[in-house]
Amino acid sequence: ATIREKLDTVFEPLGYLLLRVISGSYLIAHGWPKWQAGVEVFAANGLARRGIEPALPLAWMVVSLETIGGLLIAIGLLTRPMALLAAGHLAFITFFVLWPAGFAWNRGGWDFASIWAVVMLFIAIRGGGPYSLDRVVFRR
Repeated sequence: ATIREKLDTVFEPLGYLLLRVISGSYLIAHGWPKWQAGVEVFAANGLARRGIEPALPLAWMVVSLETIGGLLIAIGLLTRPMALLAAGHLAFITFFVLWPAGFAWNRGGWDFASIWAVVMLFIAIRGGGPYSLDRVVFRR
């Protein structure tokens, strides 16, 4: 094996670990403030005012996915299902919440949410990777 192949063997799994941890942490960073403010407040101000109903049960799903799901993605436990749910969540935000504002994130647009949806889809396809609790718990 070449030096490059040896380096790839070492650094590629570390790079993926970094992507997975940052991506899960990103979800937590969006869910935690909703949790702290109160799920009912998020339901009323974030969902119901946009016509997304039933707001309260959906708010609980969103806050749980972003906080608990984000943590699970970051540590690599149940990575595929959590990342797939997160990808769907972000795709919904992209197409049903942000799309009318256009592309630009600084105008309330969908570009930021859409790239994170793709990242989460990639993680769902790839799984936890070699440095994950999925590997330890499920021997994957």
